[in-house]
Amino acid sequence: MANTNLTRDEIIKNVISIFIDTLGFLNEDEKLSVDENTDVIKDFNVVDIDSMAFGVALEKFFSIKPTNEEWGQAVRICEIADVIIKKVNEKP
Repeated sequence: MANTNLTRDEIIKNVISIFIDTLGFLNEDEKLSVDENTDVIKDFNVVDIDSMAFGVALEKFFSIKPTNEEWGQAVRICEIADVIIKKVNEKP
């Protein structure tokens, strides 16, 4: 990711977009229902392999490497955005 000065809202929008693109099986109504309060596991019955692919896509897009513990504590889109913000701000 070239710009590390994204706002929290921009990060949330990117996370939502990556989530929708990574899953690939959401219908149009489901895509429209994804927001910052979406629980990425429970709301769409996401399995481990899809969850891992989503995490990898986020790591590549934002050039970050959160720990498994950090990822594990973030289940809603807004919590994932907070992890990303924390990791981006930790960079030298």
